Amino acid sequence: MAKHLKPGDKVVVPFGLDEIVGTVVEVYGPPKSKSVYVRLPVHGPSGEVLEEYVNSFPERVLRAVTAA
Repeated sequence: MAKHLKPGDKVVVPFGLDEIVGTVVEVYGPPKSKSVYVRLPVHGPSGEVLEEYVNSFPERVLRAVTAA
């Protein structure tokens, strides 16, 4: 679970059997059950970003991206 997310943070979102990296747009809701709007890319066959969409996820399913 990601803690203390804020707009602009990068997060890992579960996506079926895979994961996708998105950007936090907004965090909302009560402290014990926060939800997060995340902007997710739609990739083309060559890996280029064709478009982006925003979806809401419970904060508990997200993982903050950490610097390697």
